Order: sequence, then structure tokens, then C-alpha cells
Amino acid sequence: MKKLTLQFFYYHSWANKQLIEHLSKLPKEIINKEVNSIFPSISQTFAHMYAVDELWFLRINGKSVNFIESKQFKTTQEINDAFTHLHNEILEFLNLKDDLEETVVYNNTKGQRFSNSIREIIYHIVNHGTYHRGNISAMIRQLGYQGISTDYIYYLRNANKE
Repeated sequence: MKKLTLQFFYYHSWANKQLIEHLSKLPKEIINKEVNSIFPSISQTFAHMYAVDELWFLRINGKSVNFIESKQFKTTQEINDAFTHLHNEILEFLNLKDDLEETVVYNNTKGQRFSNSIREIIYHIVNHGTYHRGNISAMIRQLGYQGISTDYIYYLRNANKE
């Protein structure tokens, strides 16, 4: 199970990098341009994704956190640097952890108490990221540019080449 959990998180990091790299090739103002979507801009969507990844990482580290203030990203380089740093920390944690079935007890943003395994939380992080990468892809199209596929199968095809 640990191998699969790590693979899913590697996919999550890869997909974010693919999308960020694609955005870096488009006009730089695109990430802060307002669009009618779930979040008002691509950069704010990435800020939300980052805040959620960070929140869950703090929880699996035993920190009591209910809210993380969103970062303000102005460039794709800032987005890339932030995610690279956080994801490296998460991967280091996961690689050192013997038991990903270990239970994490936490309070959600409404103060309700829950518990999930580290593995379940990682799957949630990945799924949450997939959802919002889809939002960002739709935003890119709304702004008149071609998107990029970040589907899991593309990650697997890429990973098998290495």
C-alpha cells in the first residue's frame, strides 16, 4: 500500500509541475486574469490548492490546524517554488514513515473531530488537486488558450519511460 500511496503523491506533484510549466509558456498575466469560475483566477486556485496540501501535511504531522491563510502568487515561478518545497517535505515524510495506515485525529474547519489514516489523507490531497487542476484547465480555455492533459494515465506513461 505504501508504494501505491507514494505513486499517487508522485502523480500529484508531476501533474502540478506539468500544469505550471504549461502556464509558464503562456502570457504571464494569464495567471492573475479574472475569470468566472470557482476561484477568480488561476493563481488564487493554486493558492487554495497549496493551502489545502499544507493544512493536511500539518495535520498528518500532528499539528492542530483548522485554517491556513492562502499565499499570494504573482508568477508561475512562485507557484512552482512553493509546491516544489512543500511536496519535497511531504515526500520525505512519507518515505520515512513506516506505517501509512497510522490514524490521524484532527478537527475540521468547523471544529468537528474526525480521524483518517495517513494513506486516506494522501488520497484526498491527490483527488482534491485533480479536481482543481481541472478547474484551472477550464480557466485556461476560457481565456482562449490550449490546456494540457494531466491525467493519471499520462503520468504512468511518462514514469514508465524513466
